[in-house]
Amino acid sequence: MIVTMELEQDAHQAKETAPLKLTEVVFKVKPEVYERKRLFRKPLYELTVAAEANNQIYEFKGNDLDNKLVSQLERNPSSFLVEGEQLFLCGTNWPDSSIAEVIKENDVPLDALFITDGRKVLAIIYNDEIPDLIHWMKSLLK
Repeated sequence: MIVTMELEQDAHQAKETAPLKLTEVVFKVKPEVYERKRLFRKPLYELTVAAEANNQIYEFKGNDLDNKLVSQLERNPSSFLVEGEQLFLCGTNWPDSSIAEVIKENDVPLDALFITDGRKVLAIIYNDEIPDLIHWMKSLLK
């Protein structure tokens, strides 16, 4: 997930955010700050949020981490969906889909989020950890 900021100072402060250590996954901000130049406007600064589980780093680069995404997670975690390159961070409310089969085969709790490649579960974010994830995401957006 990409966090976009208008001020370089804010981006450098955000990259110092402590990782969020959950039972099976650690969310962290990668140390690089990317400058995106814009014609006739101030540049934007981008940070990448990565998830680490089982000594693997997972990135969901096609998605912006913004207030809209956090609100979606707050309102309805079971229907939350963030896609990466052949990766998904999602809730469990996907009936009649191949993800429903992955959930059933891997005994994913129905009130959890999980990271999957569409075939197997790579990590689970348990229901009691979701508020911590929301709080951590909000702290990046301040």
